[in-house]
Amino acid sequence: MAMTLRLPEELAERGRRHAAELGISLNGLLAIALCEYLDVRKSGRMASPPRTLAQAIVRQVKAGPVRRRK
Repeated sequence: MAMTLRLPEELAERGRRHAAELGISLNGLLAIALCEYLDVRKSGRMASPPRTLAQAIVRQVKAGPVRRRK
C-alpha cells in the first residue's frame, strides 16, 4: 500500500541517515518501527520502546530483505 507521510524535515533527515547506517530504506525503518510499536502496545509489555525498536531493527537487518510473492 502506498501512502504519504508528512514529517518535520529534521525528523525525516534523521530517519534517512539512521536507515542508511543500517543499510535499509527509510520505508523499511518506518515499517519496522510501526510494527514493533503496535506489537508492544498490543501485548501490554512495558519494554522500553527505543531498546525494543533497536532490537527489532537488528533482527530485521540480519534477516535480510523480505521477498514478495508476485
